[in-house]
Amino acid sequence: MKQLMQQVRELGRVTGAPLLVRGTVFLAAFAGLLLAAPSGMPSQALLGFFVLAVYPALLPGGAAPLVVMLATICLWLADTLLFLAQPSLGRLLGTAAALYLLHSGAALAAVLPYDAIVDNQVLLRWAGRAALVLAATGVLTLLLVNVLPGLYISTPTVALVIGLAVVAGAVALLTRLGRRP
Repeated sequence: MKQLMQQVRELGRVTGAPLLVRGTVFLAAFAGLLLAAPSGMPSQALLGFFVLAVYPALLPGGAAPLVVMLATICLWLADTLLFLAQPSLGRLLGTAAALYLLHSGAALAAVLPYDAIVDNQVLLRWAGRAALVLAATGVLTLLLVNVLPGLYISTPTVALVIGLAVVAGAVALLTRLGRRP
């Protein structure tokens, strides 16, 4: 609570770039919660989603983004497993994009003080990388969804193998980058 009060006091000195990044975190969190929520949610849930989405925007360096991401995933699972809703590809991609932007934006917001003067190139590079990751993921997903069903290979198995290969490659790359002088 003490950390939250300090954050609220610092809001008076906020500059544009950190405010933009934290606004992106809020919008991504709110959009992710809305997209993942079951269709029959009561309207009072919108207020809860709003409050929950503010949490990682104010405290991006702690557990707040993780809490919102887990809540989004739980809502998605509840909708698809409990209510047996058939997820559309657009809703799936939108939720995944919102989760990625929440994670990426919170990571950037965590290192930006409220009163930081940030060069526009920093924000443009971050937005460019985020757009590139989202576009590549979307294209790969569309390719897998449209090509794999005709190959008589189960899609979950191939997705699991590809996902594990990507994770292994990312770990190898990060390990290599961490050992550079």
